[in-house]
Amino acid sequence: MGLLAALLYGALQGLTEFLPVSSSGHLAYAARLLHLETGSLGLAVAAHVGTLVAVVWFYRRTIADVISASPDRGRRLGTFAWALLATAPPALILADPAESAFGQPLLVAVGFVLTSLLLLLLARLPLTGRDRPAAVDGLLIGAAQGIAVWPGLSRSGATIATARLLGIAPDAAAEFTFLLSIPTVLAALGRELYGGGLGGTSLPDLLVAGCAAAVVGIVGLRWLIGLLRRGRLSWFAFYTLILAGVGLWLG
Repeated sequence: MGLLAALLYGALQGLTEFLPVSSSGHLAYAARLLHLETGSLGLAVAAHVGTLVAVVWFYRRTIADVISASPDRGRRLGTFAWALLATAPPALILADPAESAFGQPLLVAVGFVLTSLLLLLLARLPLTGRDRPAAVDGLLIGAAQGIAVWPGLSRSGATIATARLLGIAPDAAAEFTFLLSIPTVLAALGRELYGGGLGGTSLPDLLVAGCAAAVVGIVGLRWLIGLLRRGRLSWFAFYTLILAGVGLWLG
């Protein structure tokens, strides 16, 4: 594989995992263009670990507050539980078709088009809202997260857009989205490790990919939240439309 390719792979995952541009869609294109069929599973695992570290570090105070004896701990954990329950059915139903779509640029392009439409919806929303999602909000956000296993359909874009459409404030929408990603990423890691291990990837490549994903992920998180507060996420719709065109070209 090589350390440079591992570095680029991890940095790409770290940036696109949080920005509403679909990390899976980018990695599908990268796998096609860089010929990452051999060993790419190990890099995917390492990069996911890196983004998980980024989320835990960025929201470490919120995580500590949620697991402490705060007055609303039960309600907040309950909302997360409903969201996770709602994530599972669509994710399981779409798991095999999404895996097949990963290697088909035309199908990835469909995901990018859907991401673009969701982001354009955000342009019309006010920059205000509720500070905490309710249980029903968790169900709908979780369902959106499950559907976003489709490559090209941004998980952060789908869940943040759903939260904002439900009337949740920008910061709260981002916080819920990325805290929800922690158990989701852990489940994905378990599935990847169970299904294929590390694919024979060398330890230096794994470390480089993981560290790059973590460092770039923290930067990406800060950037996304700043854009979300200013109502600028819809700008990414034009980029994802270009990526849809790339899928048509590759397909």
